[in-house]
Amino acid sequence: MLLARSTPLALLLSALGIGVASCSFGGGNALSGKLSLMGEPVQQATINVWRSRGGEDAKLLQTLKSKSDGSFKLALKPEKGSVDYLVAEGGSVNGETADKLTMLTVLDQNTTESVHINELTTVGSVWPNAQLFEGDQLTGSTSALAIGSSQVHNLVNQTSGTFGDTLLNSANLLNSETAVRMNVLSNLLALCGQTSQSTGCTSLLSLTRADNTLAAMISIARQPWNNVAALYQLFESNYPVDQATQLRSSASLPYLLFQPDNFSLSIRLDGGGALALGKLMFDHKGNAWSGANWMPGSQSGVVNSIGGGVTHFGPGGKALSPPITGYNGQGLNGTGWGTGISEKYAWVGTFNNRVGVFSLEDGKALGPATIDQPVGQLQGVGTAGNGDVWIADNTGNHMIHFPGGDYTQGKRISIKGLQAPFGVAIDAQNRVWVSSSFNNKITVFPADSPEQSTAIEVNLGTRGIAVDSTGHVWIAQQTHSPEGALAPGAKIPPGIPANPPQPKTIMQEFAAGAEFYVDNPTLTQSGVAAVISPDLKVVKNDIAKGIAYIPWGVTIDGNDNVWIGNLYGQSLIHICGMQPSTCPEGKSTGDVIHNYQSGVIQITTDVIVDDAGNLWSANNWFDGEVVINKTPNARTSTFPGGQGLVVTYGVAAPVQNPLMGPVRKPD
Repeated sequence: MLLARSTPLALLLSALGIGVASCSFGGGNALSGKLSLMGEPVQQATINVWRSRGGEDAKLLQTLKSKSDGSFKLALKPEKGSVDYLVAEGGSVNGETADKLTMLTVLDQNTTESVHINELTTVGSVWPNAQLFEGDQLTGSTSALAIGSSQVHNLVNQTSGTFGDTLLNSANLLNSETAVRMNVLSNLLALCGQTSQSTGCTSLLSLTRADNTLAAMISIARQPWNNVAALYQLFESNYPVDQATQLRSSASLPYLLFQPDNFSLSIRLDGGGALALGKLMFDHKGNAWSGANWMPGSQSGVVNSIGGGVTHFGPGGKALSPPITGYNGQGLNGTGWGTGISEKYAWVGTFNNRVGVFSLEDGKALGPATIDQPVGQLQGVGTAGNGDVWIADNTGNHMIHFPGGDYTQGKRISIKGLQAPFGVAIDAQNRVWVSSSFNNKITVFPADSPEQSTAIEVNLGTRGIAVDSTGHVWIAQQTHSPEGALAPGAKIPPGIPANPPQPKTIMQEFAAGAEFYVDNPTLTQSGVAAVISPDLKVVKNDIAKGIAYIPWGVTIDGNDNVWIGNLYGQSLIHICGMQPSTCPEGKSTGDVIHNYQSGVIQITTDVIVDDAGNLWSANNWFDGEVVINKTPNARTSTFPGGQGLVVTYGVAAPVQNPLMGPVRKPD
């Protein structure tokens, strides 16, 4: 059976129209169901109907049996803030017992008249919720359950049992393996539907160390890189090519023609002004926020640009901010790495020297924030556990402090030796850690005594910075040494001095980076990650060497494992953190666990983990050459900005958002 726990946040979520995980069945009307496997009815299966809320045990609503045609009926009365899901166990297919067959459909508010349970709804329901299972129980906070359940429709239509509309749009279907991976996974699950395929079923369960198909899918979703070759070979051997048609006639179309690198499932989300996103952040309701470098549909790049606004996505991936412009109303003109969340507000630091402040409730513009002295162009935003907000003045070489998160009380602070501050993180001791996009120093200072700063020497050009639950700090570095040595084979673009002065604008810095990318088309590696101890010592400084290519964003998951947005590598790097017991066997601190790539993942700045354990990443740039093009081509002139954001399902340990201080595990 599946159980779940949740806590009541749903009325607010529902009021915002963000896809709260509850079933709205029009006052308890009958819901017609169909249970099938590979198009054949599953007869006499036990169907348990469960309802879950955060912080509470799941409630068994009904137990049903499927009929000879696989049909069933049930009635569900709406209950806001709840998650309802159906679990089908056993039964028979074509007269043969299927005792290892367990399938799942997680419902949402769109399931109003009929519901399907089949192999595809199982895959589509498991991946967004993969980290919420404890054994055979579905658990999590209210926000986690809301996120997991409301993401299902992106992958699968619970009513028809077919692919979801988001997956079928051209941004996803034509740019990733997600659909064909889902079909192969579905076909593997179907091996346990008939005793005639018992050998294949046994192999599937053995490879995943599972005792039924639902447990097998959960295992694959959590570690999609594990046993990939064996799983793909199992598919090939059980769905052979028909020589007459040259197709795997018994397999679902389309299917994988080549062995994948992993069985992760990724979806690209867009709309709401989401172009060239920099830093992603979540609020306490599971909403994603990000400032946009540039405005969608414009011909913006580093030469000329129209800055974007602030984007806002609900837990299910629906854009809540207005199209094209996003939220604004404060005269903001583009945001880089400067997005942060406090208890009440979304904050952005902009390219035109302003701090924008928005209500978390409705996106209403509340700023710009008041600062006691002039500031330059802004980058990272960090929120402390006590609610203080710190913002990096990148071109002015200052920090801006908002005590208690009061946006009317901003104070500009000078820090000894601080140059081009970029990323900001605050540890449990209320020390502020700041990276630099220009020099080779990490600056650390007590929040109540900024004059007592310490500089830690690292590699030249740091970007993302994050604090784990042990107090260790992880950073992304874009070169290999304090002097900024490039990777073998890299060259400095013409016209750029070997030791350039600090750029006067953020766009100048971006232009230099884009020119490096364009002038090194065969380069695949530059930069590494590092970890620094709570006593300010560099512990390890060659992490992800050979894989990292201009690493940028860094985030920590609930197991203290590390994720990096690998900018020019166009990938998401998963690294074993300070607690190797949570890592795969044989992996130790600093080892790369896997490097995720997909056609929907473009030139990526940031990665961040949601409350359900899904990984969200920001597509910052799309076409690097167009970014710096001074003579635009009409066909490609709107191509600089990265398109939307990407969710990679179920691969990370859940956290508690918003990020205020170090990473927090769920309550």
